[in-house]
Amino acid sequence: MSIYYEIANRVNEKRLFSLTPALPGAPMVRHIYASSEIHRLITGPWVNTTWEERCGYLRGDLDRFIEGRVIAIATRPYKGKTAYMLRLHPPREQVWEIRSRDPYPGIRVFGRFADIDIFIALTWAKRADLAGPHSREWRDAREACKTEWRNLFPAYEPITGNGGDFRDYISANTVLI
Repeated sequence: MSIYYEIANRVNEKRLFSLTPALPGAPMVRHIYASSEIHRLITGPWVNTTWEERCGYLRGDLDRFIEGRVIAIATRPYKGKTAYMLRLHPPREQVWEIRSRDPYPGIRVFGRFADIDIFIALTWAKRADLAGPHSREWRDAREACKTEWRNLFPAYEPITGNGGDFRDYISANTVLI
């Protein structure tokens, strides 16, 4: 068996959802498989129209990855405040975040890479609820992401890059900051 087989099984079980671009005809260059939690966040129902609009912006941010548009990646944890994506500290845990900043409140989507250009989006949090970078809330967010991965793929680890080469995760259209 392979991780691809396991991803297909999780999709069939409706524990993962393959995201396609919201705009018909947009290219699908990279892949995001979203947990049911993330899928509900971007498809609703929502508590009000303000939250619906905010989640629509998040969906647009996820489409940026899927469509293969240029994304900024922070090369080190705690750096690159304008980065779209970064690997959290400690890097060996292979927990990544996609940052959706605008409009307020900022949202962070946490996940791991199953293979190059294949991101598994597992959990999320409002940025304001995470406190400082060394807080218990950040630790809990990393742990929740890792737990969800183990629940979905108990026999597989996420990919690990070769040193600091981010092309091991995303093949093209990246800017390192």
